[in-house]
Amino acid sequence: MLDVTSKAPETASANTTILFFGAVSDRLGRSLRVHVPAGGVSLAGLKALIAAQLPDAAAALAATGIRAAVDQVLVIDVAHIHPGVEVAFFSAFSGG
Repeated sequence: MLDVTSKAPETASANTTILFFGAVSDRLGRSLRVHVPAGGVSLAGLKALIAAQLPDAAAALAATGIRAAVDQVLVIDVAHIHPGVEVAFFSAFSGG
């Protein structure tokens, strides 16, 4: 598995682009900007930051089959999200 932590930007903190595809975008829209602290956050922590901004996000991101990618690399739940990266959430069968 590719280590996405090696791609961390050289920045203190930054707005991070969150993209939504498939069923997730149907509920949450196409994108969102979230402020990620300098030390980064876990994927679960990022989901909490998103849920603080979008009322339906907690349920949408916890739905069965939702996947995440960081800078276009598929990640698992233990991923650490650094400021400034691009994160995408999508359904396992969102097409192509």
